[in-house]
Amino acid sequence: MSWEGKGYGAGWNRGGASAPVGRNPFASAPSGPGQQQCQVGVPDEAATGPMLGKGSELQRLYNMPPTMGHDGGVNCMTMGDGKVYTGGRDEKLFVWNAGQTPNGFQLTQDCPPIAMGSSVTSLCWEDSSKWLFCGLWNGEIRGFCKSPIKEERLQGHRRSVASLLVHSSVLISGSNDGTVRLWTCNPQTGGFQCHGNPLTNPSGPVNCMKMMNDSLWVGGHNGITNFDLSTLQPKGTLPSQHQVTGLVECQGFMLATYRNGEIKIFDASGSEIFSRPPAGEHTSNTAVEMMMHPVANKPMVLCGQQFGYITAYDLPEFRPRGSFVCKDRSDTKAILDVKSGGMFLTAGFHGDIMVFQWGAPGGQGCQGTGVSPFAPGAGGGMVASSPFAPSGMA
Repeated sequence: MSWEGKGYGAGWNRGGASAPVGRNPFASAPSGPGQQQCQVGVPDEAATGPMLGKGSELQRLYNMPPTMGHDGGVNCMTMGDGKVYTGGRDEKLFVWNAGQTPNGFQLTQDCPPIAMGSSVTSLCWEDSSKWLFCGLWNGEIRGFCKSPIKEERLQGHRRSVASLLVHSSVLISGSNDGTVRLWTCNPQTGGFQCHGNPLTNPSGPVNCMKMMNDSLWVGGHNGITNFDLSTLQPKGTLPSQHQVTGLVECQGFMLATYRNGEIKIFDASGSEIFSRPPAGEHTSNTAVEMMMHPVANKPMVLCGQQFGYITAYDLPEFRPRGSFVCKDRSDTKAILDVKSGGMFLTAGFHGDIMVFQWGAPGGQGCQGTGVSPFAPGAGGGMVASSPFAPSGMA
């Protein structure tokens, strides 16, 4: 896949003027009075594709029973070492094993839920160091290291930690207090400490972050700010009237989703090369994920929305592949690509967790090749304070 920017639209420090709206990153902007506009809020298969139900190319493998899992909404998900981690409004962290059983595909608890003391608002697994970082609503960050087993509590943010990522062994946290903090490892203690002063985000409270080309893109309530990590200074801001809800990097371009259902694509310089306004029933964005279709071998972007809807678009054409509902009226809060056989997980505001798989039309899932992303479960050891503690350890 290759997107080539056309050079139109504003880049950093140019006020964030809107680019012409095209059908795809290569199309010319529509013009003239004869152009038909899709009416917002009206069902339109051309805007969001067909509904993907039974017998379609999308198969639902698993729907977690209401007697399992979180007592409230699920805010975030991540995956590491073959396990799925979910954080919820019930102030708990759950660890899940996944795989085939005689009763079909199942998610099973790896250990009892871990009480976090505050709603879990973001998760980040760092594979090389085996750290799991959990951002909390009260501004704290809790870290759990698998090897050697240890815990960290990082304090500094004054409001919820909405986004976490690790770049060059530095933990970066973005918060609703409007700041970004950098945490570095102390070689003497093996723990983390805040590096310098927090970075004030010009685009306001932070919702999401993503790295691209050694620049940190920060999506906030008032737009997107790009930070140069070599100087720790903002390069510029692309202002927006609507909150930025998600950022996804794809082959040198950044895709941004907005609260009102809008989607934009920017090149590395911050020039807007594509914009899709709210259309049909796609009038909100609450989660986003990029993945490959295992049969068509095409990249797709999955946009989670209010009321449990998800719409998938083929890239780079941005053609709607179709839409589906996870749990009715449960806002989609997280989508997680497991990067194997077209499988992905969804989580919603009502605590629902589901597993889906793309395949061929007719409901035949793609079995995929290679090692399963889900390692064999370690059983249900009694874990209280850490997901990595040995059985029976408090």
